[in-house]
Amino acid sequence: MDGQGSAAQEALYHALDETVSRLYGEGRLADALKAVEAEAPRIPARRADTAHLAACLLTLTGRPEDALAALCTALADGAWWSPAILVDDDDLAAVRDLEGFAPLLRESTARHATATGVPLPPVVRRPQGDPGGIPRGVLVVLHGADQNAALAAEQWAAAVDAGLVLVAVDSSQRSTPLYRSWPDIGVGIRDITAALAELDEADSSLPLLAAGFSAGARVAVLWALSDAAVRPSGFLAVGPALTPAHLDGERRARAAQGAVRGRILVGDQDDDVTPEIYDAHAMLADAGADVTLETIPGLGHAFPAGFGRSLPGLLESLLVTRPRPAGC
Repeated sequence: MDGQGSAAQEALYHALDETVSRLYGEGRLADALKAVEAEAPRIPARRADTAHLAACLLTLTGRPEDALAALCTALADGAWWSPAILVDDDDLAAVRDLEGFAPLLRESTARHATATGVPLPPVVRRPQGDPGGIPRGVLVVLHGADQNAALAAEQWAAAVDAGLVLVAVDSSQRSTPLYRSWPDIGVGIRDITAALAELDEADSSLPLLAAGFSAGARVAVLWALSDAAVRPSGFLAVGPALTPAHLDGERRARAAQGAVRGRILVGDQDDDVTPEIYDAHAMLADAGADVTLETIPGLGHAFPAGFGRSLPGLLESLLVTRPRPAGC
């Protein structure tokens, strides 16, 4: 399947996912199931994801045997799911009591173990021509849940025009063949480290910044506050899925050292990450961290309008050098 076909299927899938989420929230489970059954044949690349949606809805509408059959058929077509999806999803509780569930789980778990944890080469974009041909820094960008590095490279492309080498990283952590996210911070930092190893020596000596959206934004923040040998001096987090529980004593102590500068952008309608992000920011501020948070009116869990125009200025504020506190 070419890139255009893949993009079209991704658009169809995400539109379907939004429709199902809305109908699910309204309690219209039968209508949600009809939507999945109508659209799934048009999205073969998302076979595992649409089968999971169908199985959940079939179970909730009193048809657990049909739900198991839907999962088994998808498995036969090459699909798989992480153990957490099959074992922890409350919507599939009735399926787990059926005789055929154990072999399904066993085979899916084996496929997941083989497929996940394998890093992909990063998407790298470099400044071209004058005056942006000589890079001023490196920006590592991290995609949100169920997104990928190619999309992140598009979302943050204005950084290249601002003179930065852009390194978009795919998470190696997968819940289905196409669903990538960042549940394990340590694995995420390993993926980032592997991506940075692809750069030449000249790029590796440039100032390093981190950025991301949603789950990727969380990793950007926590990488900056980690003890990794290579870590950024600043971060830009859009709608970060960050909570106080992520900020343990060691991370707060590093924040208090003042070696990291951060900017957080969050919409006042972003129910996905608020109010936890406000509490997390307050914790960082109380520790003395140089991290500012800007709330954007009317914005949900998305990038702000005109983000490409504002991005160079946001990055410039993070690139400005300043004296480091004594002892850091």
